[in-house]
Amino acid sequence: MTALKGEGDTNVEPGPPITTAARKVQIMGTAQMGAEGYWEGLDSSSGWVETWTRDEDAYALLLRGDSMAPAIRSGWVAVCEPNHRLVPGEYVMVTTTDGQSMVKELLFQNETGVSLMSVNSAYERRNIAWTEIETIHYVGAILGPSKVLGHM
Repeated sequence: MTALKGEGDTNVEPGPPITTAARKVQIMGTAQMGAEGYWEGLDSSSGWVETWTRDEDAYALLLRGDSMAPAIRSGWVAVCEPNHRLVPGEYVMVTTTDGQSMVKELLFQNETGVSLMSVNSAYERRNIAWTEIETIHYVGAILGPSKVLGHM
């Protein structure tokens, strides 16, 4: 059906219904975004977020710092999905073998390592060898602090 302007009809078709419920994802720690980033484990009283994820091993981190500002602000939450494939142009959480943790945009990965970029131009692009990476997980969602439930 073609609609004429002003008739109240649109050419927008509804998408498929959401048939899965959001699930509780525990906030497991705080990640410091910045040049000397790290993450610190928190106890279960740190709260949780509800989000849609198919990754049974998903966890959340409370983010601090400004390396990803203005896209991600201090106090926001990253939902990490360890079983999701890495996607260039999207965010990842990386922990290096020396204990630094950071949320960055994945520019690319190859046989030698990964290239990461901060949104904030005050921070330089980083190339990290696979031998220096302890974990690298896809970030499936970034949620504002108002989405934290049962928190501290």
